[in-house]
Amino acid sequence: MIAAAFAALATTVALAVGDFVNRRVRGWLPDDPPRPGRKQHGRPIPLAGVLLAPALLPWLWPGPFGLLVAVLLATAIGYVDDRGKERGTDLDWRTKAIGLAVAAALATASFVDPWREPVRFLGAFVWVFVLTNATNFLDNMDGVAALLSAVSLFALGADAPAFAALAFVPWNWPRPRLFLGDGGAYCLGILVGAHSATAGSPQFAAVLVQWVDFVQVVVARLWLGLLPWVGDRRHLTHVVHNLGVPKRAIAPLFAAVALLVVAASRGLAPHR
Repeated sequence: MIAAAFAALATTVALAVGDFVNRRVRGWLPDDPPRPGRKQHGRPIPLAGVLLAPALLPWLWPGPFGLLVAVLLATAIGYVDDRGKERGTDLDWRTKAIGLAVAAALATASFVDPWREPVRFLGAFVWVFVLTNATNFLDNMDGVAALLSAVSLFALGADAPAFAALAFVPWNWPRPRLFLGDGGAYCLGILVGAHSATAGSPQFAAVLVQWVDFVQVVVARLWLGLLPWVGDRRHLTHVVHNLGVPKRAIAPLFAAVALLVVAASRGLAPHR
């Protein structure tokens, strides 16, 4: 078994090669162009999170086959959507929802038998599906989704995906050269969701920040009569930024909050 820390090296190599090919040989990565409103970067940024999945293959392959397929499927859906957005033909939300639901079901079936434990399977499926989308929701400011995913995955003992997420951070923060895009966010989200639901009970502390942001932004959009899947600037990251926190400080701030929540939950847990 390859040491988990080598996932950081594999991810760095994949990103370096993919970025070089995209810039010097053939532009195969979708670009996120600057736009008024939510898109505040000054130049097109390649969406390279799709490279996380192949970098993680040596660590995913020995594990449950359903989880491997789920990660590849979610990443592919995100990449196709990223490519479509660049061309103005992004995937319909229903198509994405069905595809991500299939990925979440495959990931969930890797650790819960849907025939023997249908109720637990349904609960875990919803958990994984929501966290996949919640991770993508938080991919709205440099470094937040990748660094927060790394903290969650380390806390859950999923070291190889955690190292991969951590290796992406220098490419995205504090000065972004690459973005995760939907491909990378869905890849990390399905892993965070699956690993946080594999225990006898969901590991809520490790993903509390993702859940709080997801719930509050969906409730706010519904309250205002907006579609919950249409992006805006009502996320916790935007709230904190509007309160005066510098943009570069937001990713480490959210990671620190997540670490404190995990540490507090372990300190309060009964000792055996």
